[in-house]
Formats: sequence, C-alpha cells, structure tokens
Amino acid sequence: MTSEVGSEPVDKVDLPSAVNVCKNRRELITKLYPCLTKTQIWRGDEECYEQVSEEELTDGMILTACNDDINEINVEALNFLDGDTHTYLAADRLTPDESGRIPPISNEFLQNLNPPGMPLFKLQLKVGCPIILMRNLAPSEGLCNGTRLLVTHCGNYLIQAKILTGKKSKIGEKVMLPRISFQPNISEFNINMLRRQFPIRLAYAMTINKSQGQSVQHVGIDLKTLVFCHSQLYVALSRCTAARRITVLPEDKSDNLKETNVVFQDVLL
Repeated sequence: MTSEVGSEPVDKVDLPSAVNVCKNRRELITKLYPCLTKTQIWRGDEECYEQVSEEELTDGMILTACNDDINEINVEALNFLDGDTHTYLAADRLTPDESGRIPPISNEFLQNLNPPGMPLFKLQLKVGCPIILMRNLAPSEGLCNGTRLLVTHCGNYLIQAKILTGKKSKIGEKVMLPRISFQPNISEFNINMLRRQFPIRLAYAMTINKSQGQSVQHVGIDLKTLVFCHSQLYVALSRCTAARRITVLPEDKSDNLKETNVVFQDVLL
C-alpha cells in the first residue's frame, strides 16, 4: 500500500484500514506521547517525573508538511508538560549589504521572520521537553544536526540537556548548549541579518521532509495542511513499518480515509 502512495499519480489515495484516526491535535499528541497526560510526581530528583518517557520521545514522532504547523503542535504539546516555562528571546540585527547600506527594517519585522534552518526568535522550554539540534556543534561529542535531546536544566546563558539519539557511546550524556549566531540564506530572504539564539527547536513534531531516513515505532501524521511536494505522503507513512502504529489526523472529518497525494510521474522515470 505504501509503495502505491509513492508511485500512483492520483490526487486522492485510500489509506490502509489499520491506520488509527484521531479527531484533533490534542488527541494526536496524547496518542503519540501518553505520558504527557499523567500528573507530575516529584521524587526528590529533577530528572524523575512521570510525564517524561525517553522511550516515547525516541520511538515516536508527529509529522506534518508545514513549519507553522510544527510550531503550533510543539507549543500545544509543551503546554501538557507541568513545570515553569522558560522563555529565551533571540538577538536579531541587520548587517550591511554589498553596498554597505543597512535597510530601514524594524526589529518587530525581524522578530516575526522564521527562516528555514534557523531557530525561532521566541524559544519556550520546560525541563523534560524534547529538543532537536539545528547545527553541528561538536560531532565528536555526539552533538550533530538532527540530534534529539531532553532538557534537564534551563539556565540564563546555557541549557543543559541529555542526549537521546545519535552515537550509542554518547546517549545518556549531559551536555551544555550555548547560543550561537545564525545567518539566513540571502537568496531566500533578500535580507542581511544575524540571529543569536540557542541552536534548538522543540521536537515533539517535525516536518515530513526532515524525517526522511528515520524509522520509528509510532508515527502521528497531521494532514490538516495538505501535502504539497512529491511523495510527501509516502515519506510520512513509511517512517513506520506497521500501519496499526500510525495515527492520522485527516484533512476532513469524513469516515472515508481518502487523503491528498502528490506524485510527479516525471520524477519516477
């Protein structure tokens, strides 16, 4: 069935009958991360609480096509987690263009930009939330782009986190994450700017495109925003090998599990 999704040039495809269906994002989040519905129980050690399961965080993921949806899902999942919210604002500034000019662009405009591959201006974290690294900080130490970690302490200038994925020898180690500077691709934004922020994002959810090459036990797919690239639906469904462990939030509320599919036949030739 998954191979047909990736090869048949039809606008709508039938999903496997074994796929689980949920009614809203709240249900999708709690199906993928059931520990979030538990009550926080402190045991004298800040690392021991009932709402965090490292197994759930590494064996499951929520996927969607759009970056804006990712941010919304991550914030909604974070709200389930008990504890104080720590907010980190980035430092944005413009840099001169080729002629040495700095365009008259307001700080408010820069703060609302969300360039690909860059952290958000406003980063919100809690102890116990999963994060994903956005840069290669120290590959030999297991800190590579795409590494998933668990936040264990939120400081003013550094974030302490435990490595969840990557090199087996590094999994479980605690590391300190600093702020670094990011510069977006000028060809995409036509703006010379720098953003200094922690090189991380929340990792309850990720884009379908970024999930390529990964395989997990449980997958949630938010299809409220329609897929728009070649084989996106195929990529999402194939992150998990068993249809019964896939949960879908469909694009409409009908009982008919037909979903939008995008396949460019020329690409398959």
